[in-house]
Amino acid sequence: MNEVELIDLILDRLGPAGRAAKLKIGPGDDAAVVEWETEQELVVSTDVCLDGVHVPTNCPGDLVGYRSVAMSVSDIVAMGAVPRYLTIALTIEHADVDWLTAFADGVRDGCAEADSTVIGGNLAKGVKQITITAMGSVPMGRAIKRNTGQPKDDIWVTGKLGATPLALQAMAAWIPRGLSELKQLTSTDVIARYLLPPIRTSFVEFLRHYASACTDITDGLAFELDRLVSGAPNGYRIETEEIPLWFSAELDDVLANDDSYEMLFTSSAENREAVQHYAKKSNIPLSRIGTVLSTLDREFVPFRELRSPVSGFSHF
Repeated sequence: MNEVELIDLILDRLGPAGRAAKLKIGPGDDAAVVEWETEQELVVSTDVCLDGVHVPTNCPGDLVGYRSVAMSVSDIVAMGAVPRYLTIALTIEHADVDWLTAFADGVRDGCAEADSTVIGGNLAKGVKQITITAMGSVPMGRAIKRNTGQPKDDIWVTGKLGATPLALQAMAAWIPRGLSELKQLTSTDVIARYLLPPIRTSFVEFLRHYASACTDITDGLAFELDRLVSGAPNGYRIETEEIPLWFSAELDDVLANDDSYEMLFTSSAENREAVQHYAKKSNIPLSRIGTVLSTLDREFVPFRELRSPVSGFSHF
């Protein structure tokens, strides 16, 4: 197949994920045209999914497609915005029709979960990687920043942490399985949970109402905690026994090497009862793990000597 035929194949597989009522000109033209809404601000984020870094080498296409979408929309959600549109730039070494078909299926399923639409992109020959630009909308002036928490605010996290380091340890013996099977295992299997991060679109309205700051966990909990209090003379006190961990996960690994794409946010202590009520009635687990301090102290209680300095994951 040539480039045009491959693009047509992808668009055909995307189905409803490539169409939307407000999409006036969609994939296939020189650029997309979408109808935008008044009183809304545009939130934009770009992420790269690298073969052998963010996904195992030769990972099935549907898993790569889904994970790429989940990684991208996570930043949009963390800003308190609703994911709306994606553009996808894909480079691959050769025209592997089966892999591309599966990839498009994974993107379609991820878009269905995120309620998002693919509005364009690019396909080229090269080292395999996926670059997605995600666009979302948020009411005027309601975007949530990552470092606007206040002293005495509670620090909360969604879900459980620690699947990433456990999955990477187990990956050498992993036998690849398809998206439909792994979707059923994300609450029990660390590799399934690592490859298929949660898409927290339903959490956006809650964040806008209760969060004073928010970020998603992509580079280790300690690194994200530092970013949560950066830009102000604040610190934090973390109750380590309250951090929700996967069974057998090590705290040091979670602090240094976790890309769970869970939400880490602060909220006024006055909202504590409301947050706990939301956790009970929703299917999103929430754990209060600490407090924002008015000093620069970084405290982990009970005190423990970490195995090594914690700096978070870095590409360089």
